[in-house]
Amino acid sequence: MKLNQEEIDKIIQQLTSYSGIVPRDAHRTSLSKFVEERETSLADGDTEFSYSEYLSENPAEMTELVDMATVNETYFFREEKQFLLLKQKILPEIYKTTKAPIKIWSAACSSGEELYSLMLLADSCNIPCECFGSDINTKVLKKCRLGAYTKNSLRKGDGAMFHNLLSTYKDEKCGVELPQEIRNRAQFEKINLAKLSNPQSIFGPSAISLAPKNQDLIFVRNVFIYFSRELRKKILAALTEKCLVPGGYLFVSMNEIASLDSSLIPSGLTKFMDGKVFYFRKDI
Repeated sequence: MKLNQEEIDKIIQQLTSYSGIVPRDAHRTSLSKFVEERETSLADGDTEFSYSEYLSENPAEMTELVDMATVNETYFFREEKQFLLLKQKILPEIYKTTKAPIKIWSAACSSGEELYSLMLLADSCNIPCECFGSDINTKVLKKCRLGAYTKNSLRKGDGAMFHNLLSTYKDEKCGVELPQEIRNRAQFEKINLAKLSNPQSIFGPSAISLAPKNQDLIFVRNVFIYFSRELRKKILAALTEKCLVPGGYLFVSMNEIASLDSSLIPSGLTKFMDGKVFYFRKDI
């Protein structure tokens, strides 16, 4: 069933209102195709059927649309310079101060490689940690819990300096299969970052009620590029005020730093540079 541009725009507005995602032009084509196929399937010949109306009345369908709309490219130890700084400086400093397991949140964890990378890095430093991962995409969260990855999750360049931490878990196809004892140490939850500042939700528990509190380290990488400036500001404020412990660290992708100018950074969060690595720290 072919949809007109006005209908597609309305559905994209619904998607953006719920998830914060602003689809790029190249992504709109695949999104439009998905919506047309879903409408044809759901309408079952009903010429009066409206996918937009169906979407507003069925939270499960919004989940389907969000799962399709989110981009989930990731790999182990992505942006290894950040992991090197964590190993050499930040993780030891946090542990020296707290003398307690470091609380780590991968706030847009996709299929889980980022969170497991952080866990294994902490293990290599003999630093105990409590790891929490979240994503809006329900399908990738299932992959997180399975902990099985193909060789595409390992890159020969970026991240390779830490591949020795995965050697024990390599499978016969050159992928990675994490044992139950590793997977049991990670908790995963569906959280919509776009709704962190909302006190309640009609779709179930509010995002902020699900979000972990008093985190020592938050990674929220490769997600701000899909959000508006206003939403980036709101998310950073919510993470700083409600989720990050005083003195805690927040990392975004090195490619996103330029999009987070001083007008978006909340009071109490300061940007630092160490070598070529930028990061944020909540004031004590």
